[in-house]
Amino acid sequence: MGALEAYSRYVNDDWLQTLAPLGDVPVFIRAAGDRLHDSQGDEWFDFIGHYGAMLFGHHHPVLQQALIAALADDLPIGAPMGITAHGAALAQQLIEKLALGDGWNNWTLTTGAEAVEGALKIAMTVTGRQKILARAGAFHGLSSLTLALNNMPFWRQGYEALVPDDGVTFFDDPQDVPALLASGEYAAVIIEPLQAIAGGRRLDAAQAEAFRMACTRTGTLFIVDEIFTGLGRCGDYSAMQALGWAIRPDIILLAKTLTGGLMPSAQLLVKQPFFHAFTGRPGCAKLIASTFSGNNLGHRVALAALQLLTDTLETPGLMARHGHFSDRLKTLAARYPRLLQGVSSLGALHFLHFTTPEAAQLSWHYLHANKILTTLCAHQPATLKLIPSLCQSDEANEALYNVIEYVCEEEGEHVR
Repeated sequence: MGALEAYSRYVNDDWLQTLAPLGDVPVFIRAAGDRLHDSQGDEWFDFIGHYGAMLFGHHHPVLQQALIAALADDLPIGAPMGITAHGAALAQQLIEKLALGDGWNNWTLTTGAEAVEGALKIAMTVTGRQKILARAGAFHGLSSLTLALNNMPFWRQGYEALVPDDGVTFFDDPQDVPALLASGEYAAVIIEPLQAIAGGRRLDAAQAEAFRMACTRTGTLFIVDEIFTGLGRCGDYSAMQALGWAIRPDIILLAKTLTGGLMPSAQLLVKQPFFHAFTGRPGCAKLIASTFSGNNLGHRVALAALQLLTDTLETPGLMARHGHFSDRLKTLAARYPRLLQGVSSLGALHFLHFTTPEAAQLSWHYLHANKILTTLCAHQPATLKLIPSLCQSDEANEALYNVIEYVCEEEGEHVR
């Protein structure tokens, strides 16, 4: 029995049927850098990167060696009392890299959804309020609680009863937030600095300042979800820093890139007064946790990844290469505006904004046919999302550019 037949029989045939329009479905058996290799011996360029986790590409040797060394040291995977030296070292370094200053705590969890849920629990406990303000088009996870922060109903079809519909208010325009918070009924406002699944919508520095002032004035916690955008993806340690925010929120959520995709690891950074208000209650010191949260292997890999990120960000010209790639894609938008209306980028994250969902899907199909892996934005289907590694090769970039140029030439009107 082949791998696809076995997958169809024992795992998920409906997913295979969903992929069928793409043609032959690859079974990937090896990965390195920005390449994946399938069971037929074909090589694919990866612009998905495990949905953002592979910031340094697949199996970066520094991170591999960190994991191997941690295993060789016979570290306990989990500490029965939950106290590890590596956890404290990671917390300190994250606080320093994010330029947060004194007065923060960090708690390591397993998944981004856990971190989001932890943030909401802290906000509701500290404020005594039960309502949350969230931006439309966001994605904060697929657990029941995090789905409540998602205004797109297709994510919860068939189990709507598990997702309360009265505890979250959605806004679209950031200018509406101060007036909404003035009611004093919200425990927190949660925002992604850049909404990747919604086509790259940003919260700029001035808007962040207005959020901060309104939250301070109304006693509302300001939660920033950097699970997708943080730790190098946007060309800095956080998208907040990349976008020039001058303010600091009350809670920051991190995950994905911190361990290079080798280990599940998420971080919940909280200002100390709010952290202590939650954990200081009798019996609640470790109320936010799970079986594999705070494990030593993840901490060791994360510490290596932070040092690797520092070295990478300090490499002359590296981020400029991503800017150059973005500029080349923008020339296609200038030449073929009836098909590709624009390109927006931040660090190693690029969005190709097509004029219609059909044009975006056509490009996605062409790329797949040429063994280039990309993804469409689920909440903005006319936008194609590129999630390369920081060290994506010129060969991969050139291959993608050539396919997009071909699609534009075949399908779009050339504007001279």
